Amino acid sequence: MKFKMERICCTNSMSAAPLERFRFDLEASTANLQAAGLKVEVQELFIVTDVDGLDVTIYPSGRFLFHPLNDKMKAKMISDKLYGLLVKEQI
Repeated sequence: MKFKMERICCTNSMSAAPLERFRFDLEASTANLQAAGLKVEVQELFIVTDVDGLDVTIYPSGRFLFHPLNDKMKAKMISDKLYGLLVKEQI
């Protein structure tokens, strides 16, 4: 999957956003992330997981926020891993 990586201005955070438009099923994605051994905190509009000591917020749009992180290559590597575990919504 192709996505755009950005450093969030004036913070110690990175963002990854897919270039395609679609939505992820957060409930099904949570189950996949947990099956992969990741702890997941479910919120109403997003989920949060810990990957290598980083908080990763995952939105239904496929946008990720990484904190604390300023390394685009590490964010890209984690994004590739996580996008493979997320489940697209069925229309």
